[in-house]
Amino acid sequence: MKRIPVFFTITFKLYVILIAIYTAFRIALLCLNLDRVGSTTAWEVIQAFVMGIRFDVVTIGFVIAIPTIILTIFSYFGKKSRVFENIYTITLTILFTITFGICAADIPYFEQFFDRFNITAFEWMATGDSVFVFKMIFEEPTYILMMLPVLVCGFVFWFFTNRIMKRSTGWESVSYVRYGVATVLLWGLVFIGMRGRLNEKSPIMVGTAYFGNNAMLNQLGLNPNFTLARSWLDAKDPDNQKVRFMSDEAAINNVQKNFGIDNPDEEFPIARKIVSDSVSNDYNVIVVIMEGMSYMKTAHGGNTNNLTPFLDELMDKSLSFSNCYTSGTHTYCGIYTTFTSYPVVFRNQALKRIPVLQYDGIAATLQKNGYQTAYFTTHDKEFDNVAGFLSYNGVECIVSQADYPVAEVKTTLGVPDDYMFRFSMDIYDEMAANGKPFFAAMMTASDHGPYYLPDYFEPCSTEIKHQIVEYADWSLRRFIEMASQKPWFDNTLFVFVADHGATMGADYSIPLSYFHSPLVFYMPKVLQPTVNESIASQMDIFPTVMGILGKSYVNNSFGIDLLNESRRYVYFMGDDKYGVLDGEWLFINKPGDERKGLYRYVEKDKKNHISEYPEVAEEMQKYGESAWQVSEYQQDKKKTKFLSHE
Repeated sequence: MKRIPVFFTITFKLYVILIAIYTAFRIALLCLNLDRVGSTTAWEVIQAFVMGIRFDVVTIGFVIAIPTIILTIFSYFGKKSRVFENIYTITLTILFTITFGICAADIPYFEQFFDRFNITAFEWMATGDSVFVFKMIFEEPTYILMMLPVLVCGFVFWFFTNRIMKRSTGWESVSYVRYGVATVLLWGLVFIGMRGRLNEKSPIMVGTAYFGNNAMLNQLGLNPNFTLARSWLDAKDPDNQKVRFMSDEAAINNVQKNFGIDNPDEEFPIARKIVSDSVSNDYNVIVVIMEGMSYMKTAHGGNTNNLTPFLDELMDKSLSFSNCYTSGTHTYCGIYTTFTSYPVVFRNQALKRIPVLQYDGIAATLQKNGYQTAYFTTHDKEFDNVAGFLSYNGVECIVSQADYPVAEVKTTLGVPDDYMFRFSMDIYDEMAANGKPFFAAMMTASDHGPYYLPDYFEPCSTEIKHQIVEYADWSLRRFIEMASQKPWFDNTLFVFVADHGATMGADYSIPLSYFHSPLVFYMPKVLQPTVNESIASQMDIFPTVMGILGKSYVNNSFGIDLLNESRRYVYFMGDDKYGVLDGEWLFINKPGDERKGLYRYVEKDKKNHISEYPEVAEEMQKYGESAWQVSEYQQDKKKTKFLSHE
C-alpha cells in the first residue's frame, strides 16, 4: 500500500464508506416495501443491489470529482496539512449529508408514488406553495423522524473521513511516473464511474436499472440523487417542455377517428355537438373528489380489511364503473381532469398555466344552463392555483379554510372531511332556496398526511393508514345521511371519484392502484343499480353527467358519455412515464428510454409480451400519444373553449 499514492487510497476508502451508507438506505427501502416485492429469488435481489452500487458510484463521482482533483493536486506537493484535511473533510461531509437527506426523503416519497425521488417533489417551491408543503411535512411525525438517519449518516461519514485523513501517510513526494499513472487511473475511474457505463452511445440511464419483470426490484437499484438530477436535466431540456410524438395533423386525424368525427368543425377539431333526444332535467349535481381513494381500498376492489363499508354499500346501490382510471398521480391532476375532461401531460401543471385557459368543462357548461356553481375544499383555496383556475372556469363560489371557524382547522390540510360536509349543508340549502339547480364539487383531504382523526370517530383498525381510510369512508356516510334529510336530495345526482389512487401493489413500473378509482353515480330514484365493467376514465364524468341530465351541448373535451358510447382505451400519466390500458393489455412507456412494456395486467402477468404482439403495443401507443399531443395542441392554440362561428 505504501507504493500507492495517498490520494488514491483516501478516495478508494471514501467510496467504500459512501456505498455502504447508500446501501443501508436501500436496505431500509426494501424492508419497508417487502409487500411490494412479490415472488422473487435471492439472485434477483442481489442483482438489484449490485445495480445499486453502479448508480451509487455515479452519484459519488459527481459530488467527489472536483474535491478529488484538488486532493490529487495538493498531494503532488508532498506535504501533510491538517488545515487542508479539515477543509476537505468538512466540505465533503456537508455535500454528502445533503445526498443522505435526499435518500431519506426518497423513502416516504417512494411509499406515496412508487417512484424514486425526482424534480416533481420541488414543483411547489417554484410556484409559491412551498410554505404550505413544508407545513404538511413538519406536521407529519414520520417525516421528521427521517431526519435522524440523515444526521447519523452525516456523523458516521464525518467520523470515518476525519479518521482516514488523520491516519493518512505517504504524503511525501512520489516519483513522477507513479504519481502520473495513479492520477490518470484515479481520474479515469472517477469519470468513467460518473458516466456509469462504457458504451460510447449513451451514459447510464434510469432504464438501465430495469433488469427484469419485478417492478419493485427494478427501481430498488436506483439512487434517488441520480433520479432527482436526471429529472431536473430532463425538465430543462427544451424537447421535454412539449410533447411532440408526431405531427399535429397526424395526431388530430387519429383523435378524430377515435371519436368517430366525420365532419369536424373547421376551427375546433375535436368538438362534437351532442343533441339529446331525451327529456332535459335540471338535477342538482354534486361531485365528490375523494383524496387517494384507490379502488383497491374497497371490498369491491378485493380489499379484505373492511375499510370502506359505506362506499362498498353505495356501489351496490348505484350506477358504478369497476374499471375507471384517473388521469394522473397528483391532486391537481384529479381536479383539472374532473373539471375539464382533459388529460394531464407529464409534469405540465395545467392549473398554473399562464395565461389561465377557459374550458368547456362541467362547471362552465352547467353554468351556461342556468346552474349555480360551487367548489368546496378543506384547506387553502390558493394551493396549486385551484381558486384562480376554477374561478375562470365557471365556479362562482369557492368555500375554503378561510370560511371555516379557526378552531375547526386541525392541520395544514384544514378541517376534517366530515366538518366540510357538515358545513356545506347550509350552503346547499341556500342554493336550493334560490330556485335554480346547482353544481358543486367537493375535494376531500383527510386521507393524506398529516393525518388527523377526530376524537368522536372510533376506528376498528390499529394502523393509522387504515384508520384514516375508515374515517374518510365514515365521513362519506355522514354526508349522504345528512343530504338524504334535505328536500333537494331526491333531485340531486351524486358522483364519487378519486383524485388519484394509492400505491397498493407493484406488479408494474406504473402501479395501477394509483390510477384505479371508484366511479359511482348515485341517484336512487332515477338510476338503477348497475355494475358496469367497461373501461372508463375520469375524463368521462362530464359527458356522462350531461347524458344523465339529458342536456344538448358541445363536447369539446376528451371524455365520452359512458352510457351511450364505448371507450377503446384509457390512458394515464405518471411524472415521466405513461400507461395505456384496455380490457386485456397494459402498455407502459417512458419516452426517451428504449424499454417499453406490454403486459396482461388482468392476470398480473409480469412477462413483457411486446415482442410477441408489437402491433398491439403500437396501436395503444398511437392512441394515447395522439390524445396527449392534441390536448397540448388545443391548449397552445387556445381551442379549449368552443366559440360558435355559425
